[in-house]
Amino acid sequence: MELMMERWGYVRVSVSKEEQAAGWADQIAKLEKMGCTRFFKEEESTRNARPVFERMLKEAMLHAKKNDSVCLCAAKLDRAFRDLAAADAAINDMPDSGVVWHLPDVSDKPLDPADAGQMLLMRLMGAVAQFERDRLAERRAIGIAKAKQDGKYKGRAPTARAKTDDVLALKARGMKASEIAAVAKIGVASVYRILSDNKAAS
Repeated sequence: MELMMERWGYVRVSVSKEEQAAGWADQIAKLEKMGCTRFFKEEESTRNARPVFERMLKEAMLHAKKNDSVCLCAAKLDRAFRDLAAADAAINDMPDSGVVWHLPDVSDKPLDPADAGQMLLMRLMGAVAQFERDRLAERRAIGIAKAKQDGKYKGRAPTARAKTDDVLALKARGMKASEIAAVAKIGVASVYRILSDNKAAS
């Protein structure tokens, strides 16, 4: 049955594609080796809304109802899920809908909630990943506090937001979001955020 499943790949980076080209390519290469024939690409943090991820889930469940089961794949656990709770919930809920997850850093086959060994490994890896994120945030906060104390902290340099005028001008010329992103050299998600913010402000 596993061999008959369609395999779809989810690819995510949390910063601009220009800065993370290697990240995109590495994930896609891994997913292609896993047999994925369709890809959903997203530039977004797991802390924010992920429209591409949600669309993939809806399409997978609809496809599974009408056709065969679907195996959703991600190169790593943290590419698909924000934290352990999100991963646990998704993996436990999906089998009833005909959709399963395959995370190669957890198991070499699709995850089965009934497999205690798989689920234990996933939870251990999720816990370690969360610990590493917390430690990174802690070190960053300490570094910022010290820089502020020394009068050296200038905050995060503006990137996409600094190109708001360019984005609005290109939009006024009738360009699509993907075209604007290419010209302005920012991510498509950033283009949508700028347009949405300015629409709300107008």
